Amino acid sequence: MELSPLSQQARPKSFQPKVTRLYEELFRNENEEEVVHSEGFWLEFFLLKPEKPSLQRRFDVLTPDHLLHFQNETQQLFARAVTQIKAASAPADENALDTLTVVLGAVLAKRYTNPSADIITVLAGLDEVDAVFSEFANAVESIIRTGRSFEVRQRAIQVALSLTSGAYQTSLVSYFTHRDLFPALMKVRSFLLKIFRHFLPQSMKILFIQDTEVQPAFEPFLLLGLLVNYNKFEFRNPYRLRLEDFINEATIQKIIRGVGHVCSQIRNQYTTLQEDTKEGWTLSNALHYIGLGILAPIKSTTPAVNVEDAKEQFAGL
Repeated sequence: MELSPLSQQARPKSFQPKVTRLYEELFRNENEEEVVHSEGFWLEFFLLKPEKPSLQRRFDVLTPDHLLHFQNETQQLFARAVTQIKAASAPADENALDTLTVVLGAVLAKRYTNPSADIITVLAGLDEVDAVFSEFANAVESIIRTGRSFEVRQRAIQVALSLTSGAYQTSLVSYFTHRDLFPALMKVRSFLLKIFRHFLPQSMKILFIQDTEVQPAFEPFLLLGLLVNYNKFEFRNPYRLRLEDFINEATIQKIIRGVGHVCSQIRNQYTTLQEDTKEGWTLSNALHYIGLGILAPIKSTTPAVNVEDAKEQFAGL
């Protein structure tokens, strides 16, 4: 007698998000033949919320040679994500931006034999790089400039940061110099007048005016700083020229104070974990030096931090 299809199935040991299965399916091809995934696969892929840790782990186990082997899959992933960003349809565009942030960070962190050529091969292909990355830069700029919400704009800035910081020694960043992001980052006239109004000490993020509301903007400022310094001695960097024309004295003073505040907060967090400043001359040192250490006041000592714990804490910064 056949078992009823309604009978209870064995409970799996653990459940995993459906998108994780799609990640595994995407990189399952071990053969040399080219596999083109269906429209339904990509529609489902970007409608599901990305599982960032799972996607990161999937890329972590791939060596640079493995990524070059899977270039067809990574090229499809990158091109499809750009298409979803251009479509600006929720939630697919937000999921595509989050996915690209992880993918770019993972791909660009690898050590390649020929970094520039290999990275281009993995992401777009040598023959299609101009078309794909021009479209990518246009899509990111459009989202930063006219995104439907600040959260979506911030995701686009994070994607641009992933590319700019990771591909700094390649030619890929030049696509952001051809497609000027400066107006999108500055956005409106009030940003130039009130760029740094006040600070968020708990997160060290500087606040700026976006249209008529205050929004966190440490990442746009960081992105602008990276773009300003990109190949600045080799060609007339358009972002550098923009800032050289920036003559608002009051705003410049606010920028200086803002940068100083952030640096001070970063230093304080560092010294809280590990104070490496040489101790100055004190009464206690003098008494110890002449053999009267017993008279020296008791000095509170900071407990030593384990090396592994210190590494985790520094990574948390």
